[in-house]
Amino acid sequence: MRVFFHPEFSGDFRRFENRYSEVSAGLGTRFRSEVLQVIENIKSSPESAGHFLTTTTARSELRRSNLRSFPFFVLYGFTGEDLFFGSIIPSRSDPLTWLSRFPDQDKEQP
Repeated sequence: MRVFFHPEFSGDFRRFENRYSEVSAGLGTRFRSEVLQVIENIKSSPESAGHFLTTTTARSELRRSNLRSFPFFVLYGFTGEDLFFGSIIPSRSDPLTWLSRFPDQDKEQP
């Protein structure tokens, strides 16, 4: 399996981690640890680590995996051979606005 990250994924991660670190260094560390654990869970079992993303279009390869302690989820795509991490998204955000980060099914992964 090939693993890809959207070029803005790490920036999203750092931005949210920094916001929590401004509240408390320990909170930023907990956020980082939880995101990294979710990423590892997805890598080890991408078909069962998340829930299908319900959209108005047929994009059955898109999934979301919720963080346990923070109001965020990791949006990712899995095609059977390629795993693509799109973003870390606040739960109150509309995930459909982030779909532009995912290649079309017809196109090759980056």
